[in-house]
Amino acid sequence: MAYRVFFLNKLRNSVDPADYEHWVRETDYPVARRDPAIQRYEVTRVDGALSGESASVDYLEVLEVTGIEEYRRTIEAPEFKSLLAEWSEFVESSEAIYGEVIE
Repeated sequence: MAYRVFFLNKLRNSVDPADYEHWVRETDYPVARRDPAIQRYEVTRVDGALSGESASVDYLEVLEVTGIEEYRRTIEAPEFKSLLAEWSEFVESSEAIYGEVIE
């Protein structure tokens, strides 16, 4: 079974998106992508809604993980707690959801 975790993120008003994207490339990706519970991880800048309206979020993070419990243990590790503390300096609000991939 494959599982995906999604984070729907809204940046703080004071955050420059270029600064956040630099942090994702230089800090977030290297830490997250070397964890064995995370098989794939990508962040997408949301440019808008297909309806033509403004989107309610700025970024979508998609992680493919070996399992939800394994991922939960990963984010409890000290390295990830530190990473999430840095992440929260950029992100004002986030909705984290997950599900099993239908194959």
